[in-house]
Amino acid sequence: MTLGKAIKLIRTARQITQRHLAGDLKVSANYLSLIEGDKRDPSLDFLRRLADKLGVPIAMLFMFQGHPIEGVREKDLDELRQMVLKLDRIAVRAKKP
Repeated sequence: MTLGKAIKLIRTARQITQRHLAGDLKVSANYLSLIEGDKRDPSLDFLRRLADKLGVPIAMLFMFQGHPIEGVREKDLDELRQMVLKLDRIAVRAKKP
């Protein structure tokens, strides 16, 4: 999974629109769309601000990168990613009044 797809996945899991997130980040929705479509490479500063607005550690944005980890099967890594997303959804629901 690419960085852009990971950003979109986290954003949609949190039920945040591109327009709303872009406004919070003071960028255009088009720019955010280009990042999510892997057509632009955001700066590290932008990724820090993005992670903050999404309420996730910046490392989570890179957790989804498809680089294999020696000794770990891709299937197991995918299962771990799905568990992290489920935990994140539970945490988001728990924060809502």
